[in-house]
Amino acid sequence: MLVTLIAIFSAAHAGAPAVAPPTAPTCDAKALNTALTEASPGPSAQALLDLAACDTVVAKLAAPATVKRMLAGPTGDAAALLAISLDQGQAVRDWITALVADERASTLNHLGEACDKPGVTTFWTDSAKALGDKFWSAGWYSALDACRVPAAEALLTARLAGVKNDRALFSAVLGTYATNAGIASVPTIQAMSEKETDPLVFIDLVRALPAAGGIGASSGADQARISAALAGLNAIAPKLPERAFPEARKAYLALGDEVSADTLSAIRYASVLQDGKLMYGIIALENATCKKGDPRMTLHAAMVWDTGHTWPDQLAERVLPNALTTFMPNVVVPATGQLAESCKGTGTVAWLAPEAPFANAAAYTAWVAAQKATAEHAHPGVVVKLDLKSTALSD
Repeated sequence: MLVTLIAIFSAAHAGAPAVAPPTAPTCDAKALNTALTEASPGPSAQALLDLAACDTVVAKLAAPATVKRMLAGPTGDAAALLAISLDQGQAVRDWITALVADERASTLNHLGEACDKPGVTTFWTDSAKALGDKFWSAGWYSALDACRVPAAEALLTARLAGVKNDRALFSAVLGTYATNAGIASVPTIQAMSEKETDPLVFIDLVRALPAAGGIGASSGADQARISAALAGLNAIAPKLPERAFPEARKAYLALGDEVSADTLSAIRYASVLQDGKLMYGIIALENATCKKGDPRMTLHAAMVWDTGHTWPDQLAERVLPNALTTFMPNVVVPATGQLAESCKGTGTVAWLAPEAPFANAAAYTAWVAAQKATAEHAHPGVVVKLDLKSTALSD
């Protein structure tokens, strides 16, 4: 009985038609190629992408003519990447060269961020060879800041070695190299500083360190890069020529190290340090017109000792609270001044600080005398009373 049932079951299913497995949609490469050939420049890039999705062999044949006439933009960039992957780098290079400047820069930046895509690294190295000096003078190289592959870094370092006499190009290539190589660029920058004597080159080296730290990079900064850049800046700081210190100060601030930006002042003015301190001065020049119309002026002055963490342009703000207490202890309106208040008039207070710390007390005294003479010259007939504080202020 069991055998009979099995036989009946098998016979019932033997006549049932087999169900075919699902198949992928087919594409018509011939029709897509025709559509591509007939497409206007606007949709031609998308038409090339559609054809490649169907048949890469046919797309490769169609790519040179299509790339030549397609428009710039996101779809054009995608089609350019496709053409590069199909070994049509020369066609892409010719297309990019013909673009207007802003379109060219946008497309190059897109390719610079796609160095992990097939053929793109080779496209860049081939472009450097094919274009020669134009690769650099037309700014193609600047898109390599995000192309973090050995071949791109090699292109940039090789160019740095041979372009030092072109100040603008050296500075620009160095910045791109630092952004590209990141932490790896810091030892190179330090090594360049060891042999350098030109203040302008030092300025370029200092400016490159925030770039090495990732400041301004599309990928953003990270703490490892910032720490490496700060270490490089610390190593270079004692060797900086005078003209490079303002840039070094900016670099520290860009890297988020305000303390080092301030203490750099002690390195800049190391020649006038006295027991680890810098001698400054501060002046409050009161100019008042009293209630009855008579003018009065008082020049308050005091020496300021700074512990090596204040720049001249920071001095007035930092010592202001202490200076107000010392110069005008009873003043109600600091902007008007004690002199105007005492004679029920109106007035102003000008705060003056030196352009650099003093080498000695004689230099400070001469500065105060010069400021008094300037005030007297600006206000003929007005007696400028001098109020010298014997106790130096502290920052």
